[in-house]
Amino acid sequence: MVSTYPPTRCGIARFAERLSAAITSLRPGWDLDVVRLIDRQGPSAIGKVRAEIDPDSPISLRSAARVLDRTDLVIVQHEYGIFGRNDGESVIELVNRVHQPVATILHTVRVDPSHRQRKIIQQLDESSSLIVMCETAREVLRTRYDISAENVTVIHHGSDWTAQPPNPAPRRHIISWGLLGPGKGLERALRAIALLGDMSPRPHYSIVGRTHPNVLRHSGTAYRESLEHLVAELGIEHMVTFVDRYLDEDELLAMVANCDVALVPYDNQEQMSSGVVTDALAAGRPVVATQFPYAVEMLADGSGVTTDRSVDQVAQAIESLLTDDAAYLRAFRAAQARSQTLSWTSAAQQLLDTTLHPISRTHLEVR
Repeated sequence: MVSTYPPTRCGIARFAERLSAAITSLRPGWDLDVVRLIDRQGPSAIGKVRAEIDPDSPISLRSAARVLDRTDLVIVQHEYGIFGRNDGESVIELVNRVHQPVATILHTVRVDPSHRQRKIIQQLDESSSLIVMCETAREVLRTRYDISAENVTVIHHGSDWTAQPPNPAPRRHIISWGLLGPGKGLERALRAIALLGDMSPRPHYSIVGRTHPNVLRHSGTAYRESLEHLVAELGIEHMVTFVDRYLDEDELLAMVANCDVALVPYDNQEQMSSGVVTDALAAGRPVVATQFPYAVEMLADGSGVTTDRSVDQVAQAIESLLTDDAAYLRAFRAAQARSQTLSWTSAAQQLLDTTLHPISRTHLEVR
């Protein structure tokens, strides 16, 4: 597995750790090692990490490729920002040096990529099998990158959680979680909560998570402070709680289970995966999300509501779920049904079925 990895704290590191654990549980006789993309600001990794890569060092890339070539299968977690300079183009040098089968999981598929970004994905398609997390991403690869849909597999994001029972009415608790930073739409969320102040009883909104390490590195706590100032400006201090710490899985699940609606108000209209949406559905919690592709696809079964990016629409979607008991229970039952398909074990099995299938091997050997 080539990826960021704990102790780095980011969504891709968590994804790689959980997927690795699921593969190991399915194939206990296998050795699964990690080649970790270094976190210059954080501690070195321990445990199953076999080597670390500085993606901006040609020597480091060559050394990592030699390690990878002694394995039977390489799984690359790809996002432009984790492979160094120039949109992470060093991933191409790494993959091209590996002679074993490679599967690349694309965490970002941009609708309007730059020339270099498009070229990177096209080159990855030439030297590896591609995996995405929603059908929209596969269609974008076909139409915007000229990549055959037959060469792309869809495997949904996994989760460790299982569906929790619904809370009794009146339901008034909303939650957002994850690393904080610009683009998460939390300003929109707070303005929407302010519009719900006349509800009786009033709703309460929990924002759970530390500031993203990259944001903290460049601007300190300014972003979190801006959210706190907005809360004061809107006069909703009594309706909002910030939980500024890392929670382990059990504690976070307990907090999500205590809430009624997960709010995912992202600004990014091109987001093709979301661990928060996946975990919310796995926990059996209806979701209110802005209309990014992964949310639209995952909530199409009625397990939540997608809205445009207007504050009014977000507020109305939250209020409709909190006040209409029948609508809430329909969304809960849909989320509960979806939960059964979202285990990491299921994601790992689909990955193994795809990457170990003889046709996949032949396809890679021919290319």
